[in-house]
Amino acid sequence: MRASAIACLLLLFGAVCAPAQDFKPPQISSTSVDWDAARATLDGLGSAPDVDTLAYLNHATGSVFPNIAASPVPVLLPFDRDALLQRKAGEQSGFLTDFGKPKFFLAGPAGYDAAFSITLPESDTRSKPRAVEVHISGFAFLYELEARMGGEEKPLAGLQAEFSDMRRLYLESHMRYLFTRYGVLYDVSIECYEGNSRRLSCQEAHPVVARFLKTLNIAGGTPQSLVASAAPMPEARPEKNSTIFSYHPPGKLISGTDSRRRGGDVDYTVFAPIRFPLADAPAQAYSQMYINIGDCTAELGDSRTVRRYGAPFRCAPGKQIAAADMPNGGQNMYPWRDNFCESRSFFVGQCPSGFGHQGQDLVPVGCALSSRDNDECGRGNHRVVAVHEGTVLRSPRQEGLVVVANAPGTHVRFRYLHMNPKAVDADGFFSGRVVQEGEIIGKVSNFNGREGGTSYHLHFDMQVPTKDGWVLVNPYMTLVSSYERLLGGRGMEIQEEITRIPDSDIVQTASVPSESKAPRKNIRKSTRKKRFAAYHKRHK
Repeated sequence: MRASAIACLLLLFGAVCAPAQDFKPPQISSTSVDWDAARATLDGLGSAPDVDTLAYLNHATGSVFPNIAASPVPVLLPFDRDALLQRKAGEQSGFLTDFGKPKFFLAGPAGYDAAFSITLPESDTRSKPRAVEVHISGFAFLYELEARMGGEEKPLAGLQAEFSDMRRLYLESHMRYLFTRYGVLYDVSIECYEGNSRRLSCQEAHPVVARFLKTLNIAGGTPQSLVASAAPMPEARPEKNSTIFSYHPPGKLISGTDSRRRGGDVDYTVFAPIRFPLADAPAQAYSQMYINIGDCTAELGDSRTVRRYGAPFRCAPGKQIAAADMPNGGQNMYPWRDNFCESRSFFVGQCPSGFGHQGQDLVPVGCALSSRDNDECGRGNHRVVAVHEGTVLRSPRQEGLVVVANAPGTHVRFRYLHMNPKAVDADGFFSGRVVQEGEIIGKVSNFNGREGGTSYHLHFDMQVPTKDGWVLVNPYMTLVSSYERLLGGRGMEIQEEITRIPDSDIVQTASVPSESKAPRKNIRKSTRKKRFAAYHKRHK
């Protein structure tokens, strides 16, 4: 079958392929920095009256905070100003507070980001020390998003005197302390949970952050023009149309998979010009909620992938799944499906329900050779690459790998999940490592708590700075745009949902009326029989 016929096969079932809608650039607002007010707080720091205090600070702290002078906003960090003035000649870090040196520091045209690792001692509620991270960012510009869902404003609890304009907001599992100083929005955040004794509680985290906030001082930065910080337009789309690539619009999730039946996030924004995160095509953007990468038509027991607790992946009970709506064993690569905002228990402010899947699941199609000299291939050989030049934010043994991009008009955190952390450790991808666009940073795997904890796929998500701090956004159209460039052709958007599907292509799982007294065991038997019958009917 020709590729062009595959791309629009859905025409037989009532769907329409058409040229895609235009991509949208992100809307951003630049910061107006009051450097006069910042300089006024630095009086007396220089060794002589005619010394530029900012230049003095950048020189004095640059050995601990690399490239700090590149920040176009005043850099606030836990920093002992008096100790800086009193430090001995040649002393490099005598001005640090008890929070120590940051595990991650990045300054550039978009502002700055830093992360500090802190060990909490034993307490009445904790039998052993616990390492936590506190993050701080200063934003040169903010991304303007639609109104968020969820999130809860919290009382400041003792910080009103020092931070009169501060907002304390709990959103997406982070407590954010947001305040404006010198015209700049600063975000100090910590991951914490309410009502979960196994993880750091927000009540326990608050004293740590409060102490952190009270040690902040200007450590550097340089006044510079922010005119160049306008959001970049999406890169030019290929002139010719692809004969194979098609995709459903953003927000069009598989029926019944959306979180709390509130739908997906209909957002055509391309947030950054990126390279596609998988090294090679073809690839699939699709749901991981079903057996065999979405194949509800497969024979029972056909999947070798199991969930964390050993149960095989299965179709959701009571669903009617159309073969034309599902990939066939992972090989039907198109059309793509948005899976941001699928049903999950995670907080996601840009999802209509306030909950959902935090990013996009990507699946390489087929198998990749392990090397040029070896004809053995497997799904675990597919390479993952950096989508943008940036700096790695990651601790040893950590499952997630984050690449932070800080460039004119681009301030994004790109997160990769499910790669094997031992392999990522062995390759040396830790905080501070600079990566180039297209550089190989790992391989697709199935790690989620343990090897084999999920199916083989790559989870990819994006965060951008907003008035509410770092917020998850839908990366779907950003990925569509990058995939078009990888293929060298424009995708075709499917504008209408499937309206007619042959009965023979529908797999029905048994649903028993509420008044039925049928035992649960019999329901499972009936479901098994119907699935087997439907499978053999199509493949006889």
